[in-house]
Amino acid sequence: MPSRSTSSPVFLWLRALAQSLPRTMRWLMLFSLAINVLLLVAPLYMLQVYDSVLTSGALDTLIWLTVISIFLLAVYGAAEAGRRRLGAIAGQQLETAFSQRAFLRFGSALDEPGALPRDLGNATRLAGPFSSGTILAFCDLPFSPLFLIVLVMIHPLLGVLGLAGGGIVFALAVMAEIATRDPSEKSSAVQAQASRLAEGLARQRSALVAMGLVERARDLWAALRHSDAATATDASRKEALFTATSRAARQILQIMMLCAGAWLALEQQISPGGIVASSIVLSRALAPVDLIVGSWRSLVQARSAWRDSTERLGDLAPEAPFLPLPRPAALLSLDRVSARLPGSEVDLIRPFSAEIAGGSLIALTGTNGSGKTTLLQTLAGAWPIAGGTALLGGRSVHAWPDCDRGQYVGYLPQDVELLPATIAQNIARLSEAPGEAIIAAAEAAGAHQLILGLPDGYQTLIGPGGAHLSAGQKQAIGLARVLFGDPVLMLLDEPSAHLDEMAAASAIAAISERVRRGAIALVATHDPRLLTHATQIYAIAQGTITARAPLRRDIPITLRRKEAEA
Repeated sequence: MPSRSTSSPVFLWLRALAQSLPRTMRWLMLFSLAINVLLLVAPLYMLQVYDSVLTSGALDTLIWLTVISIFLLAVYGAAEAGRRRLGAIAGQQLETAFSQRAFLRFGSALDEPGALPRDLGNATRLAGPFSSGTILAFCDLPFSPLFLIVLVMIHPLLGVLGLAGGGIVFALAVMAEIATRDPSEKSSAVQAQASRLAEGLARQRSALVAMGLVERARDLWAALRHSDAATATDASRKEALFTATSRAARQILQIMMLCAGAWLALEQQISPGGIVASSIVLSRALAPVDLIVGSWRSLVQARSAWRDSTERLGDLAPEAPFLPLPRPAALLSLDRVSARLPGSEVDLIRPFSAEIAGGSLIALTGTNGSGKTTLLQTLAGAWPIAGGTALLGGRSVHAWPDCDRGQYVGYLPQDVELLPATIAQNIARLSEAPGEAIIAAAEAAGAHQLILGLPDGYQTLIGPGGAHLSAGQKQAIGLARVLFGDPVLMLLDEPSAHLDEMAAASAIAAISERVRRGAIALVATHDPRLLTHATQIYAIAQGTITARAPLRRDIPITLRRKEAEA
């Protein structure tokens, strides 16, 4: 994996790309060889027309030269189209490979919040030079000496002039790399930070409007963008300077090449056809470098995305094949389990052990920040376990592939966020499930009637361009998603927090019914109505879990609240 200090130079980046796509890059180079050889057709045609046809007046020679040249240029056109198509495929391969790694990291416990959009954006930027054809200039660059050799064959002086011109343009490319690398990378970093800030502001629109913070939020965003303005302007100025200088240098070299060719023709050292041919050959020799200099900023961004992606995602291996296992027994075995926030060194939940059998409803109580959510996230497999082992039906929760384990687990977060899909797809966990199973889960959660009241019922789209749901509606649909598929283990974080009296009663009844049927439920709650249904209460205080007897249902509700708070 390339390090931050060695991944910037162009040749190292290209070598890394070639190692990532060896077969595709070999074919690109073969296509480039054919294309660059065929690009000699035009100057050779000019040489033959000026030196043979015009002097001999042979019309049949002109016709055959033209026919052969047209045929070869048609082959060139087909090869160029094939090469561009191959380049686009290579870009798609890169984007697919890194987006798969991004989702692997997203599904692991290693990822930090908000990293997925950045990783997917990097994957798209990686594919940019391929889809735009910029990367093809690097494929053409090794063949520039071929055109310089042709110039030498026309006349050594023209070859020396072409070599000097190529050196000047290449030096400009190197200077562009040195001058624009740091400003471009700093500008990209600040732009990404501003984008993340805008996303965060969008999620908090209601609070910002209610408290009159929109202008202050705008000022905060503007200050961040203002800090980037000088850097972005500096990068754009330097890029424009080197691009303009490179193009001007090319035009000057073309004039000098024509001047040198004309002088040599007057001295009768080359033919008049050599004047035009040398100009065409020089243009082709310098074209790759000119294109690279002109698109340098996008290349810097692509290299930055490559470095960031390989540092974050390069060591992620695809998931190994696994054998799907049958439905596990309803037994949660916790052996000295401890839990902490990802990235933290301090345990929020100290080691504890428990055997929780099917038919158990465990209520987790404790003050805010005591670790209830952390414990649920850990037992769900979403966060790594800090210590000990958690077994569901004898299988390690954290070593069990989530795509197999997930069908037996139902998880309801404290703030339910539904996927941008239909309500039916959300309940069915994006699976192709029969409608009867979806409706059954919604009815069990008490969400069936509220779904029918939406514009398109179960086909109502959620998210951008779709319906807006209240927190209570999301909670009810999220509970239906938990109940879908009759899970063995249910992990619920404040399941009645956003529900009215009737909806909360339906939710509690649904959870209790699944427990009576043999499921395991761990519920973080302060709701006395749920506490009275618990078979046992786990009180969390200062990282220690203490098991308590369940509340009696026949005592007054005020006493229940006091006991729950205790």
